[in-house]
Amino acid sequence: MNWSRRLHEPFLYAALAIALSAGFGYGAFLVAALALGITPGAWYSALVQAHGHAQLFGWMGLFVLGMGLYFLPRLRGTNLKGTARLPYAFGLLVTGIVLRTVIQPLAGMVGTNEILRALFLVSALLELGGMLVIVSMLVQTERAEKKLTRDAPAYSIEPLAQLAFVSFLLAFWFNLFGVWNTVSQLKNVLAPRYDQLIINLMLYGVALPMTFVFALRNLPLFLRLALPPRGIWRTLTIFYVLGLALRVSPYLVASIDDVLLLTGRVLRANFINLIVFDALAVVGVILLNVCVFIFVTQLDLLRRRPDAPPRRNKFESRFAERDAAGKAIPVHDPLRKPSRANFPDNGEYGRFELLIYSAFAWLVIASVLDLLRALPVINEMISIPQDAARHALFVGFLTLLIFGMAVRMAPGFSGKRALADPDLVMWLFVLGNAAAFLRVVPTFFPQSEFALLLWGLSGFIGWCAVLVLAIVLGRTFRAQ
Repeated sequence: MNWSRRLHEPFLYAALAIALSAGFGYGAFLVAALALGITPGAWYSALVQAHGHAQLFGWMGLFVLGMGLYFLPRLRGTNLKGTARLPYAFGLLVTGIVLRTVIQPLAGMVGTNEILRALFLVSALLELGGMLVIVSMLVQTERAEKKLTRDAPAYSIEPLAQLAFVSFLLAFWFNLFGVWNTVSQLKNVLAPRYDQLIINLMLYGVALPMTFVFALRNLPLFLRLALPPRGIWRTLTIFYVLGLALRVSPYLVASIDDVLLLTGRVLRANFINLIVFDALAVVGVILLNVCVFIFVTQLDLLRRRPDAPPRRNKFESRFAERDAAGKAIPVHDPLRKPSRANFPDNGEYGRFELLIYSAFAWLVIASVLDLLRALPVINEMISIPQDAARHALFVGFLTLLIFGMAVRMAPGFSGKRALADPDLVMWLFVLGNAAAFLRVVPTFFPQSEFALLLWGLSGFIGWCAVLVLAIVLGRTFRAQ
């Protein structure tokens, strides 16, 4: 395995394997169990949390790392430094994630004992160790290059990438603190203050900033969009960081007690502090979602560039004829299909744009739901389940965007000019959107047995969608 040239492939394979087992696999079982009327036992909460960990750190996290470690250094015109250490980081991360997704449900079923508690703690240490190795490689890469100038392609979006990896590292740290707190109290489920803090860091600290980076650098090319403005992203990042800090502040303050216990001190939270930090969290939610709306509007997904000049390719003759105005008339190979209207490709990546457009539609839906939940007056008038907003973001937006970016970008990273099965991309669009719809809408009808049945079906459909992606990427990577 050439880790310096195709480092993304092991990460993507591992992300798909974890998604098909502990990620969407556990999720399908959990919702099917409720739909079939299986009474949840002590194992249920442990399995739910293991499922969430697999989705956030395994499916989404490993995918972000695989694509990001390949893509981000190239924005600086270089390659990732210290790739000799990358197999160790990969091994630590995957081993830790797999161990966590096995040990936690097992502890929920048979009860905790010294061996399971030790392995639970080891899983968190392995994950943190792997992330520390990756951060050291990124720091080495940055120090090896000159400081970015204002006209550099990566200058405006570099703070977003830095925010993503800082949030990633913090999520692993607080995961370790949460696991330590759990095993020290002979429990098998992380306390809500840790669980919610980690979820928010991974969704709003890692996933969305990296989405902004990939979208701003690639979607204008892939979808032939008008170029977005460059001068606003550093300022927007400042407000986004402020919103994220305010959003997680109640969970962060609640977690400080456990850290201070190591020094023999305790931070006492009183009623006034709770009111203040809860109010700050509402402001953070509003600020974060306003930043998301600004990002979507500035990306301007609906504005194409019909006047864009045709892209030359290797099939065009260098000695094309010229028209009366002296402009070259390109001569195309008659065997080559013409490019699709308003797109620079000719369909060799399937209808990937449908995945991207539907993903951003779900992002708007998720942000609206999240915003309505936070507004003090609105949330008393309209009952919006947190599960609906969160899964609209994760299943609807992030998973569909992963599908779209994977089929469009990953083949090029591996030196491939097309997908092995571009027609299967339409199945990703249908199955992915169906899984998101059936996962989000039934949460508004918790008393309906029919809605519960549809909810149970969503897990299986989502699992099938990931399986299709695994087939598409696997055949593409192995193609000659």
